[in-house]
Amino acid sequence: MATVETKWFTKGGKNLVEAEIGWVPSQMNVALMGSGFTFDQDLPESWADVSASEATGVGYTAGGVQIANRSVTLDLPSNETRLMGDPVQWVNSTIVARGAVIFAAAGPVLGYIDFVTDRSSENGLFRIEWPATGVLRTRAL
Repeated sequence: MATVETKWFTKGGKNLVEAEIGWVPSQMNVALMGSGFTFDQDLPESWADVSASEATGVGYTAGGVQIANRSVTLDLPSNETRLMGDPVQWVNSTIVARGAVIFAAAGPVLGYIDFVTDRSSENGLFRIEWPATGVLRTRAL
């Protein structure tokens, strides 16, 4: 699967700033959202706000998968703080998804990926590759 563009939920940055969660010490998951799901950047604050629309399928477990090898990188020339992590995948899966949500296992959401149209796997690999700039990033102005 191609690299995707990730976006912050409005309340995702709030959750980090208020120290409800930490990118490195907290368990961070990615869950796929079902066919036709419509993303609202401003509404959700926790996984419970969107979990009813989670995708289902062969090779997919509710709650998604954990992002491994999380780190924080500073890119001084671009004034960015980058939240890095390994790609996530579901092997031997049959899944239809409209996008994905990045969230802490403790509940708070951070960001999302809107595929715009449904993407699927049929008894194969469903994989999300993060941009070279990270899973999510912030920029100092």
